[in-house]
Amino acid sequence: MISIFTTDAPFVPIPESICQKIIENLKLDNDSILYDLGCGDARVLREATKKYPRLKAVGVEMAFVPYLLAKFHTRNNKNIEIRRENIFTTNVSNATHVFVYLYPRAVEKLMPILEKKCRPGTRVLSCDFEDKNRRPREIISLPDNSNGRGKWLIVYVI
Repeated sequence: MISIFTTDAPFVPIPESICQKIIENLKLDNDSILYDLGCGDARVLREATKKYPRLKAVGVEMAFVPYLLAKFHTRNNKNIEIRRENIFTTNVSNATHVFVYLYPRAVEKLMPILEKKCRPGTRVLSCDFEDKNRRPREIISLPDNSNGRGKWLIVYVI
């Protein structure tokens, strides 16, 4: 079970109660290309493709067990691709939207990479943790969850 943990974020799924709010605030459409870096079980990607059936979704997960869960849960969804790659080196150049639920230091390490690799206008949402070195476009308060996870969405635009 140790393989489910990484130094950048443990496998802690997004609470289902906020998944729709995440999708809403990503501001996707059917032509969007959504990347979930550290996608876990691909919950956000699955919900996004339900709402936007032509959306192209890419999940990137390095930890073996969550990667297998994501592959299993998305096996019948032709619009979701799951990659077992490092979130810091994966190619995100075609992304229009990026979602992350990572520790603060991982967000701080990832943001300059996204700024170099992504096109201007790419919308980046981080759940709960912000990059203290960058000013977010917006901080969105989410409905209170009793478990304390999923309280904020921090929005950046490249």
